[in-house]
Amino acid sequence: MTAVDTATAGPRTAALISREARRLARHPVLWLVPAVVVVTSAVDGASGGRTAGYWYSTIFVAVAFFAPMFVLFAANLVASGARRGRAEEMLNVTPTTDTRRTWAMCLGVALPPAGAGAVGVGAMALVDSVYDIPAKDLLTAGELAQLPFVLAGAALLGVLGARWLPFAGGVLIVFVAATLGGLAVFGRFDTGTWWMWWTTVGPFEGWVPGPGEPWLHAAYLAGLCACATVAAVYRDRTQWPRLAVVGVPVLAATLVLGRLQLL
Repeated sequence: MTAVDTATAGPRTAALISREARRLARHPVLWLVPAVVVVTSAVDGASGGRTAGYWYSTIFVAVAFFAPMFVLFAANLVASGARRGRAEEMLNVTPTTDTRRTWAMCLGVALPPAGAGAVGVGAMALVDSVYDIPAKDLLTAGELAQLPFVLAGAALLGVLGARWLPFAGGVLIVFVAATLGGLAVFGRFDTGTWWMWWTTVGPFEGWVPGPGEPWLHAAYLAGLCACATVAAVYRDRTQWPRLAVVGVPVLAATLVLGRLQLL
């Protein structure tokens, strides 16, 4: 790499991150989230009335349940856009390496959902500060801290699927595997818990809490995001030695956090 290449690498990567973020933000699949939330809220009978607690739980369900599914598919479609458009050959001759493009893609698709999750957390905290939310429905700071990582993880899982399963239907395999993983972790089909396996939310509207210390679980989710990023970036066979060198310590640290949060 020449001095000129080194000097321009940073701005070029930042431009790539910005481009991927814009592509995800504009993707129509992502905008199905507010549409679904509005429709479900409209048809919901809300027997207890549309109280502050109702809107508190609605924001939570939108961020923790609806959004990750749509983010997963939207991120996968964005990440696989070049392959589906048969533009990979053209990208391979551009000055930016595949590794740098993938790093930029991971950051570009993960940051907007994480930011949206942070906005959702802020909205829930605002509702709680203005109105009296029942203690049984109130989430702790550690539980709220998990939500941005849930959305970022969904986006990174979409990129990971596009990199390792580069064929039509690959994202469906990822989605089914993630869902079955949740079922295996919980070992039951209780309403409102099987799809919440990635959080440690307490008894929210009667839902059984998942295992784990909230703050450590948030760190564990961050570790899973790092694992997905490393696996996506070093997908190419020529990068597998680096995948082992970087990925094994990251995976080991994540597993340690996963174990500690259950103690």
